[in-house]
Amino acid sequence: MSGYSGTDCQIPSVPSSFAPGHGEGLEDKGCGNGTWTSVEQLVAVPVRPFTFTEAPQTITAGGQYGVLEYHGSISKPHHPGEAEFYLLRGVLTENEAAQLLATCSQALSEAIGSGKGRDLDVDGRPRFAVEVAELGVLDGKGSALRPLVETVLLPLVRQKYGQTAALSSACFRRFVPEERRFIPPHQEYDSFAVMTIALQESASYTGGFFLQGSGKAFVDRKFLQLGRGDLCIFQYDLCHGVDVQEGSHLELVLHFKDSPQAVADGSCPWYSKMVEVGDPDGLFGHALSLVKKDFPAAKEFVEKACEQDHVEALYTAAEWFWDSPFGLEESQNSSASVELWRRAAELGHCRSRSRLGSLLMQGVPGRLQQDIWEGKRLLRLAFEQDDPDAAFHLGQALLQDGDRDGVTKLLAACAKGHPRACFQVAELYREGQFQFPKDLRQSVRYTKWAAHQGDAQALSNLGHLLINGMGVVKDEAKAVRLFRHAAKLGAAEGMLNYGLALLRGSGGVKVDYQEALEWAQKSAALGHSLAHQQLSTFFNAAKNPNPPARCVPSSMQELCSLGVKELRDLLRLEGIDFSDCIEKSDLLARAALHLPGVTEPWDAAPEHTMLLEPKRINKEILRQRGQLPSQGCQGNGKSGADRDPTALDGAIKQGATSSGTQRSEVIPGLSQAEKLPEVFELAD
Repeated sequence: MSGYSGTDCQIPSVPSSFAPGHGEGLEDKGCGNGTWTSVEQLVAVPVRPFTFTEAPQTITAGGQYGVLEYHGSISKPHHPGEAEFYLLRGVLTENEAAQLLATCSQALSEAIGSGKGRDLDVDGRPRFAVEVAELGVLDGKGSALRPLVETVLLPLVRQKYGQTAALSSACFRRFVPEERRFIPPHQEYDSFAVMTIALQESASYTGGFFLQGSGKAFVDRKFLQLGRGDLCIFQYDLCHGVDVQEGSHLELVLHFKDSPQAVADGSCPWYSKMVEVGDPDGLFGHALSLVKKDFPAAKEFVEKACEQDHVEALYTAAEWFWDSPFGLEESQNSSASVELWRRAAELGHCRSRSRLGSLLMQGVPGRLQQDIWEGKRLLRLAFEQDDPDAAFHLGQALLQDGDRDGVTKLLAACAKGHPRACFQVAELYREGQFQFPKDLRQSVRYTKWAAHQGDAQALSNLGHLLINGMGVVKDEAKAVRLFRHAAKLGAAEGMLNYGLALLRGSGGVKVDYQEALEWAQKSAALGHSLAHQQLSTFFNAAKNPNPPARCVPSSMQELCSLGVKELRDLLRLEGIDFSDCIEKSDLLARAALHLPGVTEPWDAAPEHTMLLEPKRINKEILRQRGQLPSQGCQGNGKSGADRDPTALDGAIKQGATSSGTQRSEVIPGLSQAEKLPEVFELAD
């Protein structure tokens, strides 16, 4: 027994029925003898394509002739009227899409591998995206995008929505197995116009970008099949989301405001006329633009929108009354929050049903009385609207009651990538409960999925598996890094495990008795029983003024003082490959890459090996795109040469060799969970 704490210890914020060793609530109460299907076999929202009623028009975009433009509209959920959008086929050539994919995917992979690219999305979960433009300025990662924006994309937006429109921001994001799979229906209130560009063929994934015409996900959710180089343009009033049910989807999303001044000051002036006539959408959008600048004024506009039963305003006002965004305790009003959530839930708002239902299931002492029946009713309604949070909370409640249907709800949440649901399913596979087979491989898969999204308990459990070599390659250095992340995120097991690592110098970490004691005390304060039992050990160690010297060198000078054998032992302990190092200088260079201060790897990130080979491009296509000089081709827009003036001389050569030489990343269709070595060995 290594002494490191896994899930065999008490798990905070998880029902005791889930803790191994506590059978109460987890026995198979009349569940039958069947076994469960996998997440991939669950029935998801049908992928119904949107049907255009109007015939497409042929337009010219950036020197490319014959671009098909489809115009469509869909009802606004909870509000009268329809939202319009445009779908354009083949605006980007294969090589342009390949170049963007190569540049952006490499930047995103590096960011995710170091724990970045994790800004929160509309649902409060990591985006797994990298910014290529901020405040209208394209950075180095957006160099390949600059000519396209100037000659193709921005003119298209200005043609549709006004000549003063300006680029505000742009990001590249991906939806791959064991990462993001779903973005709930929402509107882009802070953008005047939005453009989504697909960088992969539609055959590489199932689902993708969808439009939501009402709260009925299984009836009114329509998908747009976007192929490589296709784009969709829409405004702030379109309710949309992403649901990738199979495969991988990569896209570029550009946000525009109505003027360069609006980009500079972060304002949303297009709502002004709507505010004057009392339009609830305009009132709410204007309020959101004022939150950081003038919160009292923003609250006033939200209240005006609430008077007209604007469901998003009702939900937002309820959140502000429940927990003020600026910590203003005098603004808290639990009864007002519940009343607003109830009103929005009555109007069919999915998030209000899920939020209020989960609170009623638990109850909040002094603020909200527990009501399990009403909580389950609201959660079921939200689950029918395809809400992952509702699926998780409902599944958890049903499992506590011994209801087999709870597992179905958890698996449905897993299919959407819900981190807590992934963690619970990992535990069910590990323990073999509720007719789940004991499957360490599947348990590791879901543990990694939850950990990659920042779930503190999953990070600690993954470290526990690594440090003991349970179903994975043993790696103390990675385990300790995961313990540190879990401890900082508030997991009691992570705090204790990291304290033990500091106490022993595991994984090459510097021994620090005082810091080890602090983490053990924090874990004990959260009620961790094993931490209470081992506190005396930490106190005794903290009395020792001379801890052992086993630690990782912290400077190049300390590295140089080590011999060849010591350097090899150090690299081996850190889990660093040095098989190609011959001289001592090679070992020093390899070890220097892992000195303190160097970007630390995000060990929970799955590996996604990508390969991109653009199609060959002939002279006629190059001439059509303007990348070959031609006296017979003229168009209304700028030629492709304006996008990249240096490409004229080498265009033919580049097109002829790109198929064999230009390589980047393409997500393979095979799930990483099906490749045992890649799943079980974390990436450095």
